[in-house]
Amino acid sequence: MPKLKAETISAPAESEAPVEAPARPRARYKFKPVRLKLSAGEAAQPLATASLHDQLVIRLRQMVLEGDLPPGSPLPEKMLCETFGVSRTPLREAFKVLASEGLMELRPHRTPVVTPVDREEIAAVFEVMIALDRLAAALACRKATAEDRARLDALHGELAAHHAAGARSAYFRTNQDIHAEITRLSGNPVLITNWSALSAKIYRARAQVNYNAGRWAESLAEHEAFMERLRACDVDGFAESMAEHTRRTAAATLASLDPAQGQP
Repeated sequence: MPKLKAETISAPAESEAPVEAPARPRARYKFKPVRLKLSAGEAAQPLATASLHDQLVIRLRQMVLEGDLPPGSPLPEKMLCETFGVSRTPLREAFKVLASEGLMELRPHRTPVVTPVDREEIAAVFEVMIALDRLAAALACRKATAEDRARLDALHGELAAHHAAGARSAYFRTNQDIHAEITRLSGNPVLITNWSALSAKIYRARAQVNYNAGRWAESLAEHEAFMERLRACDVDGFAESMAEHTRRTAAATLASLDPAQGQP
């Protein structure tokens, strides 16, 4: 702080009129703003961090849903940090997101784990899904245009190509796209909402079944069978074929979740 020089004010003589003391000068302080010296890379770091967080969430979610991280498997932080080349902070933030989605369990002072699949709940959901798929197929077959059928045919072609190439993950995603498109074509918002919510509950369990070679080939054959009904605009046949496909998928999925039976 600068030191201000004191000024002495003399008392006025008796014969002189009082004179007002001059105003005391105010001390002015100048603060020099500090400029942050950031490189272009450092300045963009918050965005990069956010992007890294999103990438981690997407990758971990995919690994859980597609069975790369099976139900009940531990998620050691150190190993995952080394695998993805990240620190613990973004990894833990990603864990919180997956925990909020019900895909993993955070346990105090213990290693997080992938949420186990409840076989009884999966069985109950499939009972409803069989009915929903039958209804969705019937409505979709009645309402589908030639363009809609061509789009489903193109997706079916992709499905067959993934099977021939042995691309299981791509096959499963396209499989899901086909079922979602058929449900969308039903045009019933209540049906679409409920189907989407229940489909998410059995997604992980269904993904495990696609790793069984026998069931994989059967699934493709069932898809070809219901697509033939759709091409022919056979409403009842398409609806029943879809329901039967879901029924078979349910049986294979539940068998894979039963340790006593093992995978079909």
